[in-house]
Amino acid sequence: MSDETKTPGGPEYTVDEILAEYGSKSKKAASEPPRGEKARKVVDFPTGKLPTLPAGGGDPPQPPPRGAKKPSAKPKAEEPMPEIVPENMGRAIGAHLHTLLRRADNFADHMYDRAEPDPEALKAEKYTPGVDKEDLPDEDAPPPRRSRLRLVKPRDLPPDTPPAKLAAQYAKGLKGQGVRVRFALLSAVLAVLCSLDLPFLTWDTLAGSLAGLGVTVFELRCWVLTTLLLVTALLCYEIIIAGAKQFFTLRPQAESILLFAWLFTLGDGLTAPRLEGRTGFLPFSAVTALGFAFALRGEHARRRGDRLSAKAAAQSRTPYVVSLDETLWSSKPTYTKISGSNLGFGSRLQMEDGAHFAYRIASPLLLLGAMLCALMASAGQEAPERLLWAASACFTASASWSALLAFGLPYRQLAERLSKIGAALAGWAGAARCRHGGVIVSDLDLFPPGSVTVAQVKVFGGAATEKVVGYTATMLRVMDCGLTRPFHDLLRTHGALYREVSGVEWHEGGASGVIRNQEVLVGTAAYMHLMEVPLPPGHNIKNAIFCAINGQLSGLFLLNYAMSGAVNPSLSAFMKAGVAPVLATRDPNLIPALLEQKFKLPVDKMEFPPVGRRLELSKPDPEEVGGLVALLTREGLSVYCDAVVGGRRLRLATRWGLIFALGGSVIGLCLTFYLTSVGAFASLTVVNFLIFMAAWLVPQFLIANWVNQY
Repeated sequence: MSDETKTPGGPEYTVDEILAEYGSKSKKAASEPPRGEKARKVVDFPTGKLPTLPAGGGDPPQPPPRGAKKPSAKPKAEEPMPEIVPENMGRAIGAHLHTLLRRADNFADHMYDRAEPDPEALKAEKYTPGVDKEDLPDEDAPPPRRSRLRLVKPRDLPPDTPPAKLAAQYAKGLKGQGVRVRFALLSAVLAVLCSLDLPFLTWDTLAGSLAGLGVTVFELRCWVLTTLLLVTALLCYEIIIAGAKQFFTLRPQAESILLFAWLFTLGDGLTAPRLEGRTGFLPFSAVTALGFAFALRGEHARRRGDRLSAKAAAQSRTPYVVSLDETLWSSKPTYTKISGSNLGFGSRLQMEDGAHFAYRIASPLLLLGAMLCALMASAGQEAPERLLWAASACFTASASWSALLAFGLPYRQLAERLSKIGAALAGWAGAARCRHGGVIVSDLDLFPPGSVTVAQVKVFGGAATEKVVGYTATMLRVMDCGLTRPFHDLLRTHGALYREVSGVEWHEGGASGVIRNQEVLVGTAAYMHLMEVPLPPGHNIKNAIFCAINGQLSGLFLLNYAMSGAVNPSLSAFMKAGVAPVLATRDPNLIPALLEQKFKLPVDKMEFPPVGRRLELSKPDPEEVGGLVALLTREGLSVYCDAVVGGRRLRLATRWGLIFALGGSVIGLCLTFYLTSVGAFASLTVVNFLIFMAAWLVPQFLIANWVNQY
């Protein structure tokens, strides 16, 4: 039947007749041909009934209108119309799977094919420097964590004394205090010598002469040690006054522990000769005296460092203010440097340092612990006569020698270094803010005034030199970049004038504006290519500034950049301290490619924001800057680096110094409690006590010298 349908003019068959021949009532009938006939090909039709086409062709019958009754028509054949079922459902599924596999293969063959590149996109990619993307803060993220070293509340800030007046106040009595430090150390050293049994100290020769007076050598040594301890304490009267004031105002600190150690040691030295069993076991006067001498040295170092910082801050009325903003760039702490004043510097310089703040918390616990240990070691062991000796040992061990040196000693060394280069750290308040993050580096940081000069001027198109120089200098003045000063000097040399500019727009590599109804483009060679300004052959110079007026190249200014040798080490010091430089440059030439190729700077470890963010970061609002860190009175990146990295190192040094000081106090208190509770006079000698206390002092001097090693 199928062959006849292909013959033109042959008989035509309806769908019902085709179904009657190829269809079946069941799957078995559809799959098995009638007996005596050959197997015929089964054609898969869509499920459901198909409309019957007219015999003569034409359009299929239209459905009856909505609401009309369907005509009752019976099929020609009395058998019901069979349902079309595919011969094999597996074949259909296999066909779909085969199609999917072919599509997957085709996608794999063309997945790396690139679309036709956009000429404008290629042009922008070629002539526009790559920038770093900023990590914006998450709305659901918690607020940034504050520094764990808390500062004084604003209402408790000291008065904001001008730096010059503050330096004069610190200078009064500073030399006298230094002299008293030396005499206190000398007195303490004499007490140490008196406590040792040295060959050149012939105590036995005095025994005969003192026998007639009824005074033993042990009694004489105890009186001499008590006298030296009293002299040392009088030389360090600031420590006595401060300790008493802190204790009676219920705010004890390290000076209060020294005060109690001094009182109990004096009592033990006066009563030791009258106690049985104490012969040969001297009081700890030498240990306490050295504690007073080192405490006064720490206070003197702190005062000297404050004077140096105040004197350096008073050198300029409009210094650069280094501050730390918590979320300025990429949601992390960022250092900034802007021109400002020294307001607020005096109050922060007089704030309590980190050592005093730490001992404000630890001193009450140490005082209570030392008193309880002394009572348990004496009265608790039914030996009340050992109370003064046990209390002297416990309080002296709790009063670490490095308690007041933890901040004062490294701070003085850092202040001496910074004052020589024109920088002043805002005391502990400035150092406590210093931590890892980013630092804004501007044009003047890399190239201070005088580092950039105009080597050559070339004019094109017959334009007047004064006009081209005036237009270029005007645009660079509006851009407020590092080229403003050298082009100002060039403007005065050629007798040109600044013009009024409007409609300034910033772009990567340059800027555009309107001067006297003329469009002026000023920027790099890449910027001219991007703005479709043709350049003469051989004039694609990287370290140059071009000027185009109304789309035509009008001037070329060849620049000479002279970078200081301290820039690269300063950037390395920033990175080693965990501070990532952020290039917020406005000079169109200062892009990472030029800095890496010509000056060999490690730009891969720096960040380069887009031009819009660079404008915001390079000129932040003075009212929105963060906490004060330091003041700078000189230009250059090295001064900036020394202040930031030095403050960060001072913060770490103070922390480590306090860890050793408090650790030595706790361990010493535990050891002295055990030895005094068992009455180990032979073990708890002055020599052993001196060795133990000195062992915890050595790390402090090493840490203080580490602060300047950068």
